[in-house]
Amino acid sequence: MTTYKGPAVLLIDDGRQFNTAADLTKDPSGSWRGTLTFHDQALVPVLLNVDEGHLLVDGKPGEFIRPDRSDWTINGGSPFIVRILGSGEAPF
Repeated sequence: MTTYKGPAVLLIDDGRQFNTAADLTKDPSGSWRGTLTFHDQALVPVLLNVDEGHLLVDGKPGEFIRPDRSDWTINGGSPFIVRILGSGEAPF
């Protein structure tokens, strides 16, 4: 299993970009998944409804879906974390 833990950039359909911390894994078949963590709580209203997007890791793109928008977690002062499922080539 291959892993990546570090900075990434989330690109959403309307063209906006958001810095994030990615924690990703890829299995031997090439399927990948993981979490994206955002520390700016002002982004929560924008990111709540994101159900697909593009992720850049060191400039390499990867597409993903977010199969369950109810997966997010946030508590006062805590980061906003979403789970993603890769749909195509992994960006790491």
